[in-house]
Parts: sequence; C-alpha cells; structure tokens
Amino acid sequence: MNQELTSHIDTETLQSLQEGDWGSFERIYDDYWSKLYLSAYSILRDKQACEDIVQDVLVQLWLKRGTAQIDSLQAYLHSAVRYQVFKVVKSGKTTLSLPDEIVLTSERTEAEDLLAAQDLNQLLDKHIARLPEKCREVFILSRKNNMSIAEIADMLHISTKTVENHITNALGRLRISMGEFLFWIAVTLPSIWD
Repeated sequence: MNQELTSHIDTETLQSLQEGDWGSFERIYDDYWSKLYLSAYSILRDKQACEDIVQDVLVQLWLKRGTAQIDSLQAYLHSAVRYQVFKVVKSGKTTLSLPDEIVLTSERTEAEDLLAAQDLNQLLDKHIARLPEKCREVFILSRKNNMSIAEIADMLHISTKTVENHITNALGRLRISMGEFLFWIAVTLPSIWD
C-alpha cells in the first residue's frame, strides 16, 4: 500500500476515532500494535516492557482522542513509543548499558541530561558527516528538517523511492557505525531533533 493511500486511510480513521468510534480504535490497534511493539523491542529487548509501552500508548490515544492534536497518526504513535522507551531507559528499569561517557540514569539533573543530549547530538552529527553526500543531505532534510519523503523528492528532483533508499541506507550505516543501542537513543532523544 503506498504512503499517500495509507495517509488517507489514517486521516479518515483518526477523524472517526476523534468522534468516539470504537471500531476506528480497534482498526488502529490491529494495524499498529505489532509495528509499535517491534519498534520498542528493537531498542529494549524486553518483551514485557515493550508490551506495556505499546498498550499504554494506545490506551492514551483512546483516552485523549478528543483533545490530542495529531497531524500524522503514524508519526504520532511512533513518537509516543520512542518517548516511552526513552523514559524506561532513563529510569534505569532496563539492564542495557551505554558507554561510560554517555550514561542516562534517574539520578541525573536536568543540566546533566542536557549535556548528555548535547554529547549524543555531537556524536550523531559526527557519524552523519561520514555518510555519502546525497545520503547525508536526504537524511538531514528528513530527520532534522522534518520534511516528508514527497517534499524531499520534490525539492531534490528525485523519486520518492530514491529518497526512501537514501534514508534506509543512512539509518543502516548509522546503526552499524554507532552501535545498535546508542544509535536508537541518539535518534529518539527528543532534544536532538528540536
């Protein structure tokens, strides 16, 4: 299913959800549960924690259906899951470890958290700078400038498939060069993309 059709279906489903249609919520649950779970599991590797996170995000979607400002259902749900994953990591409830120079624990102050985010941002920027030129350009437009695949394709006069390939390539290279866990923390830390 292409992205425009998926976006159109999501828009209609979201509108029905906001009007209190339980069937729309069930469709969202069925369509997104496994994707969101896999997204969380790729970072935490904790089945129960990931199930809890996805369940909580979807329950909150239903509870806040009339008040939440949602432009893209997919982006909203994935961002909510990433945020919850970050909270779990920061709380120290996981046994995952970061390199000594970048440690996120519940005892850190806000200033220390900001410094850790800045360290991660610098580390991410260093690895992004090593990407091939076009790949780097597309990744920055996508992740730091929040441009859609269609917008990037239009701006750079390339196909949407080429944009998708560049983003996939960039994510793969960054995951290898930074290490799986550090990569996911870096790309999901909210302050990095502000």
